Amino acid sequence: MNNNKDISNDSLSELRAAMEALKSSLPTAGLIDEGKIRQAMRTKSVWLSRVVMAELVTLPILALFLFSLAISTGMSVWLMVVFVVLATLDAVLDIRTFAISKKLIQDGTPAELSKKLLQQKMERQRQTIVSTLLLVPWLIWFVYEYLKHDAPFIPGEKFVLVWGVVSAVFVATSLCIIRILYEKAQNTNDELINEIKSFDEDE
Repeated sequence: MNNNKDISNDSLSELRAAMEALKSSLPTAGLIDEGKIRQAMRTKSVWLSRVVMAELVTLPILALFLFSLAISTGMSVWLMVVFVVLATLDAVLDIRTFAISKKLIQDGTPAELSKKLLQQKMERQRQTIVSTLLLVPWLIWFVYEYLKHDAPFIPGEKFVLVWGVVSAVFVATSLCIIRILYEKAQNTNDELINEIKSFDEDE
């Protein structure tokens, strides 16, 4: 009888040990890592969505300001119409090329996330090039209209010089801002892609 009890106890002990080994072999660590990775991705990408939201909020305010400026100074209203149209199109595109949906980060597969991030990088590059090529002549036009209507004290022979210098300052400042935002956005996508790769490697 004692031998039977000892055998039963040994069997139970072996069964418990096997169960513990099975539990420890389950991919719980991977699941925790996945959750942490997705949370890190949400944290890193949130500023992109905030940029788009800020753009959509400030656009109508800026449009009202520019139209008021045109009416009060006599500047061309078409200058402001062109800006509103181009800025609206750019903002709509930014929803696709900048913002990353929380649902995709939360529920998307690594393959879906990688595809979206790589697609964003390519589309963002094309959009930045086109937007810059359109913005530069608009800024030069804006400076011309403003100086012509709101700075009549500038002598005629110096007008072109002042126009060129002010336009250069405006263009250089705008290009610096665009480059900073563009590179930061591209780097964010690269970081998110690396996060996904690390998750795939853990799997």
